[in-house]
This record gives sequence, structure tokens and C-alpha cells, in this order.
Amino acid sequence: MQDGKSGDKTRKPIERQNIRLTVAFEGTAYHGWQIQSDSATLQGVLSEAIRKITGEQVKLTGSGRTDAGTHARGLVANFSTGSAMAPARLARGLNAVLPHDIRVLSAKRTHPGFHARKDASSKIYRYQIYLGPVLPPHLRREYLHYPYRVDVSRMQAAARLFSGEHDFASFAKTNADRTNTVRRIFRCDLKKKGHILHLTVEGNGFLHHMVRNMAGTLLEVGKGSMSLEAFKNLFKQKDRRLAGFTAPAHGLVLLKVRY
Repeated sequence: MQDGKSGDKTRKPIERQNIRLTVAFEGTAYHGWQIQSDSATLQGVLSEAIRKITGEQVKLTGSGRTDAGTHARGLVANFSTGSAMAPARLARGLNAVLPHDIRVLSAKRTHPGFHARKDASSKIYRYQIYLGPVLPPHLRREYLHYPYRVDVSRMQAAARLFSGEHDFASFAKTNADRTNTVRRIFRCDLKKKGHILHLTVEGNGFLHHMVRNMAGTLLEVGKGSMSLEAFKNLFKQKDRRLAGFTAPAHGLVLLKVRY
């Protein structure tokens, strides 16, 4: 005979949600994406915000790591939660507790197997350069100031050579893992409007510092420090020391992740 105590009742299992976030941030104050014990990071701050809203310590997966000081218009992340909170309400709650330089643009329920990093088919980055003699203050956090004469047409000719599948060892971070440095670039555009120069690159994956090294090398070509022939040879030589400088992190923006 049952005594009616609640402990004897069969509880329905909590239905978990896999939540997909689209996040924008101004990354000046952060040491990149991945959690670090002694520094503020995007993953750490977002995870803590999720804990405050849902009461859960979740495993937050990002679409990829970002360097310290870089920015994003559309980084994608996902996490599993037992909270029944509607995604739209979750997004509002997160933005209420997040610092103003991080915004959740959207939160959606997605299928249980979705993985923000593994399921990405391509990423689009933009490196932003200001060529004028004086950098406007409102651009200082997101633009490299490069007040030197450059041949943009030469840079554009070199940028087109990035398209296709190549070994990008010459454009990887010097001490990075070199097990596989082949990547496919779907498009690489260099456009100038006034003093603003934008390098936009879409690829199936990127090595550590790859876009920043691409930008720095193109500026060497534009300045005349590197010939187009020497630039072409970088893919065969696979030697980081022969390519251009690493452009500063603050000029790099992750625009979009495609799935």
C-alpha cells in the first residue's frame, strides 16, 4: 500500500536542451576564447553568465579559439542544459548579466548532436586596416593603423593567390603544431574605400595567427618589401620566417560561421 509520499512517485526525466548562441564581442579586455585560470576570457565570462541564469555549470563549446584582443560579430557557441527556460528569455537574461562588450545576438534550441566547432563548414574573418595619416579615435580598438604608402593593386593580386587549397605553414604561428597545415580558402578579397582597407577571408579552417600573418605579408607586398614572385614561393617553402610580420590582434574580426 502506497502512503502517498512524494518520494515514492516516479519523476519524469528532465528533458535537456542543446542551445546554440550567436555572440558578438569587442575583445580588447579579454585573453581570447578559452578559459584561463588567471585571465578574463570569453568562454569564462559567458559560462559564468549561463550559471547565473540557469543555475548550472555547463560545458560551453565555441566555434573556435580566438586570440587575445580579437573581436567577433558572429561567433557561435553551444551548451546542453536541463533548464526549461525558453531560448529567447535565456538570451535576455544573459545580456542582463553580461558586461556591455559581450552581447548574445540570438539563442536557439538546436538538435542534440549539434557541435559549434565540429559542424562548422567555414568561417569568415576580416582584417581591418586604416591607411590614413591620423587614426580616428573611434577606430583605434578595431583597426591597425598603417600610415605608409602601399600599392593596393599589388596587394590585391597577391591576395587572390590565397584562394584554393594550399599548405599555409609559412603563415602559421612559429611554434604551432605543424601536423597538418593544409587549408582551403574559398575566397579572399581585399577592398579599399577611402583610407579603410578590408581583407576578408573565408576558409574551411584557419591555423593559429594565420589571417594576421596573411595580412602582415600582404602589407609587405604592398610596401614593396616582398615581390609577388617571393610571395608565390611561400606556399612551397613552408617557412614562417620568410613571410611578413604578424599583424596585431586588435584588427581581426570573426564575421560569421557557416554550417
